[in-house]
Amino acid sequence: MPQTPSFSAPASAARRLGKIAAGLGLLLFVLLLMLVFIRPTTVSTGPDQVALHYSDGAFTPRRFQECVPSSTRAWDGPGDKHYSYPASQRNYVFGEGGDRGPMTFVTKDGIEMSVDGVAAFLLDTGDCETLRKFHDLIGNRYAAYMDSSDGNGSAGWLAMLSVYLSRPLETAIDRASQNYTYTELYTDPTVKAQWERDVLEQLPDLVGRQIDGDEAFFTDFAITLQKPVPPESVKAALVAQQEAVARAKAKEAEAAAQVKAAEAQVAVEKAEAAKIAERIKVLGKEGYLKQYAIDAGLNPYQPTTGGLITDRE
Repeated sequence: MPQTPSFSAPASAARRLGKIAAGLGLLLFVLLLMLVFIRPTTVSTGPDQVALHYSDGAFTPRRFQECVPSSTRAWDGPGDKHYSYPASQRNYVFGEGGDRGPMTFVTKDGIEMSVDGVAAFLLDTGDCETLRKFHDLIGNRYAAYMDSSDGNGSAGWLAMLSVYLSRPLETAIDRASQNYTYTELYTDPTVKAQWERDVLEQLPDLVGRQIDGDEAFFTDFAITLQKPVPPESVKAALVAQQEAVARAKAKEAEAAAQVKAAEAQVAVEKAEAAKIAERIKVLGKEGYLKQYAIDAGLNPYQPTTGGLITDRE
């Protein structure tokens, strides 16, 4: 009988190759899975940044580990988190194109004004424990840590400042403004400078009241306020008033000048009269008149009819 061809050897080889491929695929999957869970995390802080390191891996509890100082690159465990905060002076700008619009306030005489300016401050990153408390109480709640892609403050940073800095600053400006009229703030640089100092004096305490606990997370405040601006209608009235005062002062100065000119003229005339009186004493009245005529280009010695020779018959 003819023998049927046997395919057992090639089939067995194919099965072995399939098992090997499956094994390699499983190994690759395991390696990729391990890479996801065990690859280290890294942080690189700039010269004006400090970072907080928290463990947060798949098999570790979320727990604070350490502070990472400025200008440092570090590698930590898989899944760990790093949160960067600014270590240099920060500015909060209010006004057109700033972090928020102008701040409004009411003066002693009840006029609403607005002002642009800048509030400068430092976040206390010098003490690691203080920074950790800030992150746990405030920073993490608002996601206020820095955007690591460009080193700028995040949207959460501005949201946090709107609560912990902007509102206290509004209160400080409003309270300080109760001591001054709008004309003083608008026209007197000395009063405006004192008003600015009053705002700065109140700000640290008002900021501290927003924070639970005794920590001073924000320090080294500085304030720069631009010239406050009243409503347009009030400004127009004030300008008109100033123009009227200027015109009145100009008229007063003109009148004073005319008085002085008249007084000077009287003094000249008195001096001339005294001079004439002295000359009369020397020349006599008739002699003075003759001399005056001569000085004026006249001839005081005109012929008279009494001196004419007439024909005698």
